[in-house]
Formats: sequence, C-alpha cells, structure tokens
Amino acid sequence: MDRRTFITRAGLVSAAAATGTACSSRTAPATLKVSKSNTRFGNPLPTEAQLAADGSLSKTAGIRTMYTRCFTCNNMCGLRVRIDEASDTVLKVGGNPYCEVNSGSPFPLAMPVRDSYAALAGNQGLENRATTCGKGASGVNCVDDPRRVTQVLKRAGKRGEGKWVSISYEQALKEILDGGDLFGEGQVDGLRAIRQLDKPAVPGQPEFGSATNRLFATFNEEDTLRGSLYARFMRQSYGTANLVTKHAYCGAPTGIGFGIGLNPGLEPGLSDIDWDSVEYALFLGTAPGASGASLNRLGRGLADARTDRQLKYTCVDPLLRTTVANDTRGQWLPIKPGRDSAFAFALIQIMLSEGWFDAEFLSIPNSEVAKAKGEVNRANACHLVVMDPAHPGDRHLAKASDFGLGGDEPLVVSNGQLLSANQAQQGDLFTDASFTDINGQPVRLAASLALLKQEADRTSLSDYAAACGIDEAAIRQVAKDLSHHGRRACVATNTGANSGDAIIMGWLIATLNTLIGAHDAKGGAIYGNGAYWGFEGNYNLGGFDGEVDTSAVINVCRAGAYEGSTEYQQKLARGDNPYPASDMWHNLVPGYAAGNAAEALTAHTNGNPYSAKALINWRSNALYSASSINHKVEQTLADPARLPLFVAIDCYMNETNRYADYFIPDRVMFEEYAADRMWGAFNLGVVAGAPLVTPRTVKNAAGQHVCMEQFVIDLAMAMSLPGFGKGAIAAADGHKVDLLTFEDWHARYLANVAAQCSALPVVSDDDRQWSALDYSMTPLRPRLSETEAAQVEALLSRGGYYESGERYDGDFINGGGGKLLQIYNADMAQLRHCHSGEFYPGTPVYQPNRFWNGDTWEQHWPASDYPLLFSSYKPTLRSNYSAAFDRCAELTPTNFVYLHSDTASALGLKNGDTVRVVSGNGTPAEGVVQADSGVAKGAVCVSHTFGHKQAYGADTRSIDGQVLEGLSHRGGGTAVNQMVPHDPTRPGEVSMLNDYYAGTNCRHGIPVRIEKVDV
Repeated sequence: MDRRTFITRAGLVSAAAATGTACSSRTAPATLKVSKSNTRFGNPLPTEAQLAADGSLSKTAGIRTMYTRCFTCNNMCGLRVRIDEASDTVLKVGGNPYCEVNSGSPFPLAMPVRDSYAALAGNQGLENRATTCGKGASGVNCVDDPRRVTQVLKRAGKRGEGKWVSISYEQALKEILDGGDLFGEGQVDGLRAIRQLDKPAVPGQPEFGSATNRLFATFNEEDTLRGSLYARFMRQSYGTANLVTKHAYCGAPTGIGFGIGLNPGLEPGLSDIDWDSVEYALFLGTAPGASGASLNRLGRGLADARTDRQLKYTCVDPLLRTTVANDTRGQWLPIKPGRDSAFAFALIQIMLSEGWFDAEFLSIPNSEVAKAKGEVNRANACHLVVMDPAHPGDRHLAKASDFGLGGDEPLVVSNGQLLSANQAQQGDLFTDASFTDINGQPVRLAASLALLKQEADRTSLSDYAAACGIDEAAIRQVAKDLSHHGRRACVATNTGANSGDAIIMGWLIATLNTLIGAHDAKGGAIYGNGAYWGFEGNYNLGGFDGEVDTSAVINVCRAGAYEGSTEYQQKLARGDNPYPASDMWHNLVPGYAAGNAAEALTAHTNGNPYSAKALINWRSNALYSASSINHKVEQTLADPARLPLFVAIDCYMNETNRYADYFIPDRVMFEEYAADRMWGAFNLGVVAGAPLVTPRTVKNAAGQHVCMEQFVIDLAMAMSLPGFGKGAIAAADGHKVDLLTFEDWHARYLANVAAQCSALPVVSDDDRQWSALDYSMTPLRPRLSETEAAQVEALLSRGGYYESGERYDGDFINGGGGKLLQIYNADMAQLRHCHSGEFYPGTPVYQPNRFWNGDTWEQHWPASDYPLLFSSYKPTLRSNYSAAFDRCAELTPTNFVYLHSDTASALGLKNGDTVRVVSGNGTPAEGVVQADSGVAKGAVCVSHTFGHKQAYGADTRSIDGQVLEGLSHRGGGTAVNQMVPHDPTRPGEVSMLNDYYAGTNCRHGIPVRIEKVDV
C-alpha cells in the first residue's frame, strides 16, 4: 500500500468514527444561530455579500465583514473574516486580497473595500484569488472552543492532576502578588517578595544581576504588538533579565549560521527565493511550502514559476514532500538525516574545482570596483587572512598597514602583487603564500576562498557521497544546475537542517548563494523589506522614566562570552587553565541563541547558576516544542518545592502550563489587536487587525475582560512599578497618556505604526461599512487624536499596510544590496568554545556532530546500537497548537513513523505495526509504521505537532468539581521531541542536545533504533 492510499484510508476511518456517538470523544457541535439556505446546494452559510445580475454588490444583512491577522502559526498572514452579528460568531475565514502573502496579485490599497469583495466574486474570483491555508481556515472556531480556558483558575490538587477551581481575578492577583501558604504546602513568595533589585542572584558573580531575575518569564515573541507590552513589564518595569522564548529550538540555528556568511559582525539573517524570476532552486532539508514562509504566497509563486518559466528545482530531504511527488520538473534526492553539510561541501568542492562560480564577482576587492561593475554587493573572497599563530593578527583579515601598504583596509594579491584592497581592481581568489610584513617577518596569508577550498577538498567526494547517501553523479548534476542559470538560482532552507552542525549548515547555504552571486539578484536570494514597528513615533513605547536596565545582565542561559565571567577571571587569577567552563555559555549571537525557554528551564532544574522562584508562562510550551528537553524538567515543574510559584496565561492548557498554580485566561486571535510582520512577504508592510467579536474571557471587578495585558498592567499598578499607570506613556508633543487598560497600549502602538504608513487610503463611509470600522474603532477613538484615529482606521480598513513598487532595478532587487558577503568571517574566528577554549572557524568546516565536551555522537551512540537516523519535520496543515482546532484533527488525525520499505523489511516491519523509537537517553516514542519509497533508506521520519495527550482538550480535567473528559481526537499521533536525547557530557541533573557553536537545540540526524511493540 502506498502512502497516499494509506492516508486516504486512515482519513476515511477517522471520518467514519467522527459520525458515531457511543464511542466518539467529541462534544456535540454548537447549534448554529445563523440561517442557512436550504434552497442552495450544500446548505451553505450566508455569504459575505450578494452579487446582483447587473454586477452590483450589496452586503448580506446580519453579516459583519472585517480584515485581520491570522495567528494559527507564526507566518502571520492576512484574513478576511465573516461574522454573524446576531450570535457574535465567526462563521468563515478567507485570505485578505490586499495582503501580499495571501494573493499573488494583491489589490492596491486605493481600491475601495466594497470593490475588493466584488473583485473576488463571480468569474472574477477565478483570477483574483486571496487564500488562506488549511491552518488558517481551521482556526474559525477558536473563540468558542469547548476546551478553551475562559475563567481564572487555581489548582485544587497536585500540580498536573488537572483539578481546578475557578476564583475571582482579584483573588488570583492578590495571591500571586503577596504569596502565602496558598495550597497548604508551605510558604510561597509572591512577586512583591521576589523583586529584590538590591540583592544578587548569585553572590560573588555580579554578571548575573539581581535576585529579581529569579522570576522567569516565557512567551512567543512573534506577536510583536502584544509581546512588547509583556516585555515592557518583565524586563523594564519588574526588572527580570529572564524573558525567554522559542527561537533556539525553532529557526535560530539556520538564521545564525546564514547571518555569519551575510555580513561582517554576527547578526542573524535568512533569504527567500525570488519566485517571480527564479529558474533553478535548491531546497535543503525542506521543500516548497513545507515550513517557514507563507504557504499561500509560496504556493502561488511555485505554481507560476513551474508553468510560466518551467522552473527546475531539487529538494534534498529525507522525506518526499507533495510538491515534488508529481511530474513538475521537481526532483527529490533522499538524504540521510543530519548529513546536509556533507552534501553542501560536496557541491562547493565540485563548483570550485570546475570553475562553476562567479569569479568576476568574487574577485571584486572594494566597493568602488563593485560600483563600477554595477554590483550591489561584494564579497571578501579575495581578501587575505593571517594564518600564523605567532602573528598578533592571526585569524584576522590582514591589514594593509601591517605590510606598509596603507591603513586598516584589507589586502589582496592582484596578478601576483600584494596590494591594498583599495588600490586593486581585482583580487586573486586562491592565494596561499608567505609575505614579509613591516617587521621583516614572514607571514602566511591566504585568500578567504582559498581557505574554503582547502576545507572542502580535505574530504573526498566519494566520502561526502557516502556520508549523505546521495551518489556522486547526482551531486555533480545539482552543482551544475545551481551554477548554470546565472544568478537566477537560489539555495533555500528553513529549520530543516537543525542537527549538530546547524550553524555551519546555515553558513554553507549563504556561501553557496555567494558563489553564484545570487544575493539580492533578480531570480536569486532575496530579503524582505521588513515591517513597521510601533515602539516610537507619536508615543514613546520603547522606554520610560525609572525603567530597569537589564542590558548588561547575563541571563540564566548564560547569554554572553565566558571570558567575561567571574568564573573565568578567578581561574586566571589562580593561574589555572580557565577552560572548560562549568557549563555552557552562548557567545554566538547570544540574544537569539540564548533567549531559550527550554535552556532556562534546564538551568532552573540544575540550579545552575540559580533556580527560579516563580515562572510566568504566556503562550509558550517548551516541554512540548523544544527538542531534547529532559523529562526531569517536567518533574521539576510539577514540584512546588523546586518551583514555588507557577502562573500560566493562555487560551488553552498545554503540556507546560498544565502544571501551573494559577491560570489567567487570555484572548484568542479573533479577540486581539495585531500589527505584525509577515513571513514570505517581500514588500514593506504590516498585517493588522482588531477584535472581531466580544472576548469570551471573564471580566474583572472593573468590567474589563481578563487577558495578559490587563494582568500585567494590574500587577504593575499594585506594585507601583514604573512604566504603567497614569501618565505612563510620553507623547511626542510632550504630554503624557495613561497605561491602565488593554486598549491604552494597543491604541498607541497602532497609532505609531499607522503614522509611518505614507500611502494609507482615505477611508469612505462605504469602507467603514464593509470593514466594520465602527466596531473596531469604538474602543480606540477616545484614546487617539482625530488625525491618529483616521490613520488607524485606514490601517484597519485594509487589514494592514502593504506597499507596492518596482520590484527590480536592472538585474537586482530594487532597494537590495549593501552586503559584504563573508567567505571568511573574522568575528566568528575570534570566538572561543567555552569547553575546549579552541577558536571557532573563520570559514565553514566539515566535522562530525559533537557534544559540548568535543566527543562525537558516534562515541556515545554507536551505529551498532543505533543504526538509523531520525528526522522530524513540520506537516503543512499543523502548527504546535493547532491540535485545538478540530478541523485540523479531521484533516490530519495522526502522524506516522515513516520508513523506507527496504528499511522496514530488514527490520521485519510492515505498515500498521506499532513501534518504539529509541535514542541514546531520550524518552522512547511509540507510533505506527508507514513504509514506502518516499523516505531515505536508513531514515526514520516523524512529524512534529502531534501527540498532545495531555493538552489542548485531549486531557481530562475537572473545574469546580465538574469533570471535562478529554477529547481523544485532539491527542492523535506521537510526540517526538522528548525522544531526542540529551548531551551526556554536559554537567548537571539535566541537559539538552545542542549544536556545538551556538548551543541551539538539535532535532535532525539523531541516532536511533526501532523496536516492534506487541499490541
């Protein structure tokens, strides 16, 4: 049976089960209050509008239409939403036709809102498509989900037992602030007592800041508008440095690595593909639409490229994805999980040896020559690096001044002569020779590209091929394809290569794009123009008088360089070798790699450098989402003696917040304001929205709906903290405005955003009706000036602001450029590993996966014990929290343990067998086998986002003595992240499996074995 048949049959079984009653886990569906039409096929919901025979359009009576932002995943696309006014219920969602990531040809903002609906109606809708993906469509019932938390809850039993009582908001606020013997388990410090700015977190180690940092706070940073208020309270007002998020176990590894190759310094970055002009695309660890950028935009771009330009593309991935399953000029090359760098280095070896690279571009020595040649970027490929340990400039780019040839500018060799890069017209690319400096000393200097070539050539092509499982001829063909389309080619990935060498892999992808000159090129690797943020402008939302400055504090994850620590300095003072450090430090882009919620919980469990006294967890689920997080961390969260106070803020109970002491209900996406960036958008813009329906959360004594914003505002007010309350926000004209309510923050943030949007439309009365602006603006108008209100109204009328302009400037992306691409990154080369003390590499290196102490994975997890390699992936129609959306469960009820047919046969397995995936020291995961030819041999592939057995309504809980049985269909499949093993060489009770350089979480290429389970 092939996979398509297997999944189809599984879906039919699930659909059949859903129609039953006696064995069904589903609650009875809510009775629709809208009138459906029995005279039309399918008994459809009311439409947004009525299209008359003469082409005129009129709104459907009783239906409110609004544009907003989708948050069923982190892509943040635009939505158009249909609401029944009588029942205050969201009926249906579609895509926003003004938004770039929902429409291949977005409508201009000047188009009236009525006309946007008319353009989607009738035959015009065939050409003018504005879509949302299955995840977005599935979120339609999130407001009235039967397992949504809408009350303030306090645990009534042991942590994690699922026993709760509802209490007043005011009681929860008081107990969280003041502490006490809250559960008959002993004294608990409240937030007032924990805030001790005058006491150290770790005595004798001032870098860790004050004892206030023993409040840990987690959140999903992607929601910038709401998250910025949460951060304002946590960091600037309360004063904790431990505000942490998901990046390190999401996209940070690739972004950090890619950024190393993008510019001097160490800042993260990532490119997208110019779908409008690309001729060849290479996807590593992913496929178009598999993860990352908006599926709606990408789907249209891929379809157009395949039909209009006969795009050829190759997907190098352990699993065959749907976009390359048919005859579409797409090619799938199955690769062993976690062996992507072997494949990438093989490409580089071939391209450099065959001359398949843009030598003219790479040999540009300076910006003036680049400008004269019409280039918008340049690289340091020809710049010389000091490779002499005896020289003070070792591992740095050589300076002209050290050789009597100029100032601090780099050196090149041009036609055999050593020159200042500023004086040369071209630079040789493969120089590696000895030169005499101004002191008469011989110094080895090597061109950046020469160093890269030496590293690529250090391993044979046959060994690369054996390591990755792709034959040499196929690798050679990919190298040829990538390098023979001019600059209209691109290499792309998105979190699909997060193995032990994830940083190197991101760097290699940037480097491959550099070798063909694809950065910012028409048809090449492009970079979005970003979004408008609301931190400043009419109102200063970024700072305030009396704020706590935590910028120099090292957080609990050790976000910084070990060499600046007290531990390091004390070892030096004693004459000891300062290496290894007592635990992992994160010196490579620490703000991105070490804002790690899972690492913070790991440090808490180990008590190193200290433990939390309280945890506030908003929209975060590290216990489920972080690969390799140790199950003992979960035990710590369940133990009040080790974590005295745990507060959750969320719409749903999940694997992490189910251990909370208090649960503060929050708003869902259709009840909140939004002004966010979009993944996959090229043009400058912001997707925006306002509450569409009445929030379902309880109200406080003041009549305000309880939510995150009101909670942190009230905490701050009760503690008299700066940055909140009367006159807390400074306006640009000198006056002060209040920060007392949910709307106070959002009105000012939206005003700041809208004021930057220079081409907002003038809103007509007709626009107001079609966008329901009276509904959106009623809470905001009293807080805004007339000008501000008009701008915000215009922003909301189109569901955001989306600039459009000329895409290209000749052969390059309009507005792109300005990069000094790094074949050799000298800043990277000056960092040292905190265990070994060894320098980091200046160019990408090919190495086996290593633990923190330098041991290889193979040393601890030999292939004789763990003969298979594991890889997880994101399914197209699921996000971490979409288990709460029943429509997702209907479409994708479960996941499978995918194996190649030959692998399964060798193990004596067949489709439908239950198996256990076992790693070196992780928690084994059980799942059902699906074997076919769409998996790499020797690979085990299981998708993330399933297996929520104790979350999102799959859990059984009691509230005020009423038992709510778990909805088993929400817990289908298997969860895999705790199966990923942890590093046995890191100190402490618990650890995680991290990449060697940045310390981000690994989830690919994991050595495992499969055991059959008798059922």
